[in-house]
Amino acid sequence: MECQRIREMVRERNRVFLSFPTAFTFEKARAGIAGEALALAAGPGPRCISFEATPAELRLVCARLTRELSSQERAHSRALVLPADNEPTLGEYLGTLSVDQLVAVVDGLRLVELIEGNRLFSALQPIYLPDRSLFGHEALLRGREPDGTVIPAGPLFAAAGETGLLYTVDMVARRLALDTHARAGSGAIFVNFDPTNSHDPMFALRETEEHVRRLGLRPADVIFEVTESGEVSDRELLRRILRFYREAGFRVALDDVGAGFAGLSMLLEVQPDVIKIDMELVRGVDRDRYRQSVVGHLIGIARDVGALSVAEGIETEAERAWVVNAGVDLLQGYLLGRPLIPGGGRSS
Repeated sequence: MECQRIREMVRERNRVFLSFPTAFTFEKARAGIAGEALALAAGPGPRCISFEATPAELRLVCARLTRELSSQERAHSRALVLPADNEPTLGEYLGTLSVDQLVAVVDGLRLVELIEGNRLFSALQPIYLPDRSLFGHEALLRGREPDGTVIPAGPLFAAAGETGLLYTVDMVARRLALDTHARAGSGAIFVNFDPTNSHDPMFALRETEEHVRRLGLRPADVIFEVTESGEVSDRELLRRILRFYREAGFRVALDDVGAGFAGLSMLLEVQPDVIKIDMELVRGVDRDRYRQSVVGHLIGIARDVGALSVAEGIETEAERAWVVNAGVDLLQGYLLGRPLIPGGGRSS
């Protein structure tokens, strides 16, 4: 449904109208778009450009507008996209998008193409015990451009958030993580989830539980990692989600502890089975007594409540040695292993 909504906004051939708030912005935009060799027409109003474009051409136009115009100019410039043979009606003029919204829609179309073309996949980053034996992996969403270029998770989830595709991408990422682990992983699998993403969280949870069982995975080996980057407003919903996971036999991790929202209040709320210490605290911990104090206390808290502690972002042997001496349970980072793409290569 979400993918279809995006598909209906951009067709194989489009007629695009752009209008700009000032003559200065108009001239900048027109000069930039002219570089894409499109046949530009003036009107129908002052400071307005119209042209026909395929989705690929529209993507290039959006990239040009993003480079040439400031965020304020994009917010105050308007866009209308119609089928190539349509004339705009008054109602359609009233329903125009900002240029920023147009860019988001075009990014959303790219994301839909990745989903429908089966070009999203999971990379697996290893997580080790202090003795360097493998504990498991964290599944990390990636995309692949037609030319083979790998797209990291950040831009994928940013585009999903801007275009209302978070629920779809979250479900696809979850399935890919579990499928990839069942095929190529070993030990435990950490699966990221954002409790604010789903408009029907209990359906998503039941579907995930059923998928785990269909794959024949042990629920105890599946660790759902809370990765929400903003404030969780509905704490009761979060408690219900976590209770569902635990009753199904899964474990729960809290990511980025020590940064952002994942402070002591969220430790109390989530009561995680695994505490993942934010990489910014781990970076240079061997040289910084403030980091040493915070990381040492977090390792101690995990030990006191019976949770496992993970030091994220290990990049040097000195960092690894310090956290191991401090009693950390698990280690993750580029020193130990970059994300692996099952069947070929490494991922950033």
